[in-house]
Amino acid sequence: MKVIFLGSGNLATRLSLEMHRKGIRIGQVYSHTPENAQQLAALLGCPWTTDPEAVETDADLYVFSLKDTVLVDVIARVRPNDGLWVHTAGSMPISVFEGLTARYGVVYALQTFSKSREVDFKKIPFFLEANSSEDEKVLGEVARALSSDVR
Repeated sequence: MKVIFLGSGNLATRLSLEMHRKGIRIGQVYSHTPENAQQLAALLGCPWTTDPEAVETDADLYVFSLKDTVLVDVIARVRPNDGLWVHTAGSMPISVFEGLTARYGVVYALQTFSKSREVDFKKIPFFLEANSSEDEKVLGEVARALSSDVR
């Protein structure tokens, strides 16, 4: 599975590093801040970009881990593709993806994250939602690779 992270903040950093540790391939990092994108991409051994329109289109999963204030704008600027698009914001509806992609969902980790503090992902509850039962199963497989508490 190839995953692209859109965001390089606290959650994106901890989640992408944990996925990387679990053998999930991170294919690219997007951030509007070049320094943050470059720093996280170096830890993950992948390319980075600051242009949403330059996000690769061949990934299986796109994780939008962005501030609520920019989430909708960035989603609208990513080129359409066949991947599963999810956001990590507990305050945003799943409907932000409607009309922009066919496959979408939400992955919400009930935890406060810090770039500098490691956490035990096995104990963190993950809440999932997808617009199809097939993609909910995909999200469940990814989440269960990280946590033993998936709902």
